Amino acid sequence: MKKSSECSEFEKTFSSLQKMGERFSNAKNTFELLKELNQETNKFQCDLLISEIHKIQYHSNTNSYFLFYFPIVSHVLYHKPEYEKDLLKYLIQPNFANGITETNLMIAMIHGAMKFKLDEDEFYLTKESKFWVVNELPKLEKEIQREIDICWKELED
Repeated sequence: MKKSSECSEFEKTFSSLQKMGERFSNAKNTFELLKELNQETNKFQCDLLISEIHKIQYHSNTNSYFLFYFPIVSHVLYHKPEYEKDLLKYLIQPNFANGITETNLMIAMIHGAMKFKLDEDEFYLTKESKFWVVNELPKLEKEIQREIDICWKELED
């Protein structure tokens, strides 16, 4: 069971997702599944969470799209790094569309976005998300390059 202060931080981080859930069941389901996510969460629940995230289909400009998914993706990947192939695209595609096409610049931009957003709102990311960005994201150079290559391929098609 989570302490109330942790729940409070979680709810502050995902308040926009929770609010969106008032109108869209996929956002509500994502919020509820995220609340229960931890290292012991079973594959069925994780697959359901990933499916619900994909169904949200958040429509906006590239910056808002990235900033909406950033807390969700980083929180999930902290707990379940094996889902990077399903989720990393939510961080890479919008930034590729904004002209970032090199892996090292992509990592630096995501890290910079984290710092910028946390200066605006200390609850923008969970402590797990912050840990993931600082400690795990830099290890994903090959996976980030794969996503950039997919973006190039889609651009050529």
